[in-house]
Amino acid sequence: MAVDNALPWRHLLSSLRLSPTGQAPAEDCQRCRESLPLFVSDEMAGQAVDDLYMETAVHLDLCPACFQEYEALAGLAYAALYDLGNDA
Repeated sequence: MAVDNALPWRHLLSSLRLSPTGQAPAEDCQRCRESLPLFVSDEMAGQAVDDLYMETAVHLDLCPACFQEYEALAGLAYAALYDLGNDA
């Protein structure tokens, strides 16, 4: 019996497809947003987040709303780490 190695990829792609309105399914966005804190902290630590969080990385490429949330969270984390608000 031959094993279909493409099956996991088909599942991943079908779960990340955008709806006709251009918005990802709500449950995909929820999973993405739940993983964003670890995604951002690992990214800032130099980890290979595209490999560690492949589903999140792909979703961010496809979903403008989640990408905007990622940018905001990454900006806050960067500012907190480097204390950009402190002019002392």
